[in-house]
Amino acid sequence: MEQFTQWRAGILTFTAGKTYENPFLDVEIWAVFTGPSGRTIRREAYWDGGATYRVSFALTETGEWKYTLSAPADSGLDGVTGSLTCVPYTGDLPVYQHGFLRVSDDHHSLCYGDGTPFFWLGDTHWGFVAGETWGSNYPKMDSMFKGMVDKRVEQHFTVYQTNLRSEPGRTTHYWMDGCIGTLPDVEFYQKEVDPRMQYIADKGLINALGFAWAGSVLGKLDLQKNLARYIVARYGALPVVWTLAGEVAGYGAADRMACIDGWREVALLVEKLDGYGTLQTAHYTNERPYADYYVDEGWFDFTLNQGGHGDLPIYACYQREHRAKHPDKPFIEGEEMYEFVSTLEPNGSRICTADMVRRCAYLSVQNGACGYTYGAQGIWDTVLEKPEKPNPRNIFNRQGTTWYEGVEGEGAYQMGLMKEFYEREHFASMVPVFDYYADKLPFADPMISELYVPHLLSNPDHTEMIAYYLPTVRFELTMTGLQDKSYRARWFNPRTGEYTPVAEFTPVDGSWKMPAKPDDKDWLLKIETV
Repeated sequence: MEQFTQWRAGILTFTAGKTYENPFLDVEIWAVFTGPSGRTIRREAYWDGGATYRVSFALTETGEWKYTLSAPADSGLDGVTGSLTCVPYTGDLPVYQHGFLRVSDDHHSLCYGDGTPFFWLGDTHWGFVAGETWGSNYPKMDSMFKGMVDKRVEQHFTVYQTNLRSEPGRTTHYWMDGCIGTLPDVEFYQKEVDPRMQYIADKGLINALGFAWAGSVLGKLDLQKNLARYIVARYGALPVVWTLAGEVAGYGAADRMACIDGWREVALLVEKLDGYGTLQTAHYTNERPYADYYVDEGWFDFTLNQGGHGDLPIYACYQREHRAKHPDKPFIEGEEMYEFVSTLEPNGSRICTADMVRRCAYLSVQNGACGYTYGAQGIWDTVLEKPEKPNPRNIFNRQGTTWYEGVEGEGAYQMGLMKEFYEREHFASMVPVFDYYADKLPFADPMISELYVPHLLSNPDHTEMIAYYLPTVRFELTMTGLQDKSYRARWFNPRTGEYTPVAEFTPVDGSWKMPAKPDDKDWLLKIETV
């Protein structure tokens, strides 16, 4: 009896007794796996050349499993059965220790299958197949693709946010010549896509995978449905999250609803085919108020927002408004002020620094996000070589920042410190608290006020809290609502990861005067009972 490891993707290979005119469109072969508890998993076989069909699957509980194939009678595979043994995973990668992602029971965050909290820290790689190379022009890395994966793993990232970029006119690698949308180019998948998907999975990262960009569905709905069907069959047993498409609605008013409606059909197909209830979302457009098409639909599991790169104002109040309107869907900021990006601010462009990245990330989490996606210029846009001179017409990359410059950004290292901090300080048990201080600031506009007030997360009984101080915070405020217990406060430096003791205190009538920051930079204050 073949043996497979719990949660790790395995493959069964079958040979059909007939070669079909179109071995992708003309035949469907399904495997139903039944576990020792009676749970069933249904997975479609994918065509892998000639008369070969493979079923990719991951067994979700240990013990003996049985499977049965359903297939066309002339394939010779209908009714084929078999047995498998699932053994425990013994490695140290959390996704295989704890199981595929799901929404937490309180709907505030994401967690692994067994309920262990999951902090989403993503890195943006839109060109992971279409642009990133196996070789390297950077002496510190032998492989561009592998080197970047390895570095982000070392920096404690948990998500690789990708897109196949399958839009017509950009790449036709996914389909055989003359058969765009109807017959997969199996050799391309075997040589290019399979090893990338597997490498990401073997490093323990979740692949947040999109199929194409928004307009790709216009007039090409069947193509995108066929691609989704093949991708789900081939890779749906790996640790993935389906993000549907980049900037799903597009930015053309005339095509907006057509894009939204078309990609919805793709999403519903994915939901039907997946077999695991894999988390699904959409990489949203940059809008104010924040986009919320799809958010109340059953297949849509959490918000993957786009705050943008300065072309629209970035204030925490927009996120708070969105969370208040949709409290049952977790929120993640999925694209905002990438490091080294040439910003699109009304008063002129500047290069986005690690300080700016940090501000966006911490503000997002402190106001209810359960994670954050980082990005670096030169990586998301896959710039291989340095141009001879800056190009002011390249609105996002005026300096020509390359991937090897982008991968060394200090902001990525600091994002790893952020993820480790929030996990250590029990972020999943905390929610934003807004009226925690007794003082009243002299600003009527909440957008101005939020610059001068520490942004607070707290657990329900206020025995554990995290306050984020922006560089602009300069008032000493009095915190209220504390218990009559002994507390301690420590500064956390988000640039270095170091803690510094501040005070031990007992609140007076539930109040405590919060300290001034150590300097003019951003800081976090961890407050907890002792």
